[in-house]
Amino acid sequence: MPRWLSWKWLGVVVVALAAVLVFSACGDDDDDEDVPTDTPGGSTTAAPTGGGGEALKIGVLMSFTGALSDFGEPIFNGAELAADEINAAGGVNGQPIELVRGDDGTNPDTGVTEATRMVEVEGVSAIVGALSSGVSLQVAETVTGPAGVVQISPASTSPGLSEANDDDFLFRTTISDAAQGLLLGQLVEEESLSDICAMYINNAYGQGLSEAFDAASDAVVETVPHEDGAASYTSELGQCGSATTLAALSYPETAGIYLREAVESGKFQNYIFSDGSKSDAMLEDLGWDAFDGMPGTSPSSLPTEGVEPFNERYQAAYGELPPRPYIREAYDAVYVIALAAQAAGSNDGTAIRDSLRDVANDDGDDTQADPGEDGFAAAVEALDAGDNINYEGVVGPIEFDDAGDPTVGAIEFFRVDAANKDLVTYKVFQVDLEAGEVTDITELVLE
Repeated sequence: MPRWLSWKWLGVVVVALAAVLVFSACGDDDDDEDVPTDTPGGSTTAAPTGGGGEALKIGVLMSFTGALSDFGEPIFNGAELAADEINAAGGVNGQPIELVRGDDGTNPDTGVTEATRMVEVEGVSAIVGALSSGVSLQVAETVTGPAGVVQISPASTSPGLSEANDDDFLFRTTISDAAQGLLLGQLVEEESLSDICAMYINNAYGQGLSEAFDAASDAVVETVPHEDGAASYTSELGQCGSATTLAALSYPETAGIYLREAVESGKFQNYIFSDGSKSDAMLEDLGWDAFDGMPGTSPSSLPTEGVEPFNERYQAAYGELPPRPYIREAYDAVYVIALAAQAAGSNDGTAIRDSLRDVANDDGDDTQADPGEDGFAAAVEALDAGDNINYEGVVGPIEFDDAGDPTVGAIEFFRVDAANKDLVTYKVFQVDLEAGEVTDITELVLE
């Protein structure tokens, strides 16, 4: 049965988020030498498919090192799987996709340098990335926007990205944290949690999610920012006062430090995780038993026919599908870029941008384009026949609004299962930010 949340509640969250922005500077890093695909830099090309013209180059700017290093490789694999399937279907405009890897180190300075290399040296037409909201924003405003290169982040959730000065070249395939913050409020109500201290990383991601959570729940009694890279966070934990529940709105590298210190202190009775701290690798390092049964929230997939086939193809290619977010979102980002280039008949960044909403948004009479090798081949055939297409992604319909954001997405509740060393999804909600609606779709997703 649908469950609807208060429109007034959503309104409070959205208003509170309107001013969330992050500012960083430019920096340096890395070289432009081509290297194999198992290193965090350089280019990789699947087998050519023939035809005229040049290959479509897509940069994949991931965090292979730094605070989000737990996420970089599996999310890259999602992008690579899409490129392999598209190339097996004949490529884009008769040529293969070439992926160009880059490591931003979860650092805006490094991200800007790597993105500049991708654009000016490698000649990419689009970039999938970054993961960190702060990196994505700096890259969009200083590199991809001015250069006229499409950028689609699969993981940057800060509401501040909606206000980026990017000349409409920044998109994302994940819903903003206006949705996750709202569902965090519902989570603590359902779990009867109170006296919460929200420890958040002091960047665009942490600020936005913390403000959304605080606006959505009276149970948050303290919000404590922390910087990246400290050896200890006992001082910040001390600022949590009398709170008995700790919410980790951070990345694994830092959350792993203060969660260990929190457990050792014996101060907290309960813990809450977010997408940024949803890491099986972190919990393996910390010890699963200390967090058994503890809940969290993360963006998820809407019920689509493509989810299970994707899971099977990913596992066949890479051996396992780790319980981490944004893998499917990176996969879908490559598909919409490829379909936009195919529809435009061009690898030009502006032409791709101008086609993105045409191939992603449903105008009511479009031919549905599905993920996978056969789906891409069918979409190309439809475009060649003069039909309009609508890509239905693995994560669900991708409808880009004027800011390049999807307004409908899924948020899941997950729980730590120490016995099986797993992060288990137990509820899923559809969130429509434009309509102000939240619907429980658990029965449709979890069978």
